[in-house]
Amino acid sequence: MTKISPAHYQQGSIDVWDYIIDQNLNYLEGCIIKYISRAGAKEGETRLDDLLKAQAYIHKAVLTEIDAIQSTGPTGSSSPVQKSDGSANCYDG
Repeated sequence: MTKISPAHYQQGSIDVWDYIIDQNLNYLEGCIIKYISRAGAKEGETRLDDLLKAQAYIHKAVLTEIDAIQSTGPTGSSSPVQKSDGSANCYDG
């Protein structure tokens, strides 16, 4: 195991950072992919630890997107985010 390409990012046939670059993901999106991809595989980190980290980055990405829409106006149609009970959660600012 090396620090450059640790084993917990080598679980499939493609390196996580290669996928992130190929898809032109931003920092927050890249971190989401990183934590989902390694969930439970890094020594000392549980699957839940990594999923909660991914959740935090998803939350920040959503808030960032909402801020961008509110400051520039929507560029396309968007459906409300659903709550876990299935009801819609509309963000009015």
